[in-house]
Amino acid sequence: MTMNFFSIFDAIITLLGAYLLFTGIKGYKKGEVDPMVVTTEELTRCGDIKGLSAYLMPKCAIFGAFCIIFGVQGLLNDSQFIAFPKFVNVIFLIAFVVVWILFSAAIHKAKKQYIH
Repeated sequence: MTMNFFSIFDAIITLLGAYLLFTGIKGYKKGEVDPMVVTTEELTRCGDIKGLSAYLMPKCAIFGAFCIIFGVQGLLNDSQFIAFPKFVNVIFLIAFVVVWILFSAAIHKAKKQYIH
């Protein structure tokens, strides 16, 4: 496997996804929100951390899972282990951007609703 810029990028996305998946599941179970998702300063202004966690952390886990899928697909493609057609790569990229926008919108909505 040759390590080029895109392979490094895909590996970072995969690792970020694993972190977000783990954080999302753990945060949901414990009723906490990770400071990487919402800053510590904002969390101090939150009146309902458990509500924020119940709303946001499942979405964090879903985004993390999708990051893992996107990163692994990219690594497989970049290493030429599986040569995906160009349209498949485009579909994955568009799906990633859409999921990222939806996750960002969920964070924004959660901040408006739970942080005062």
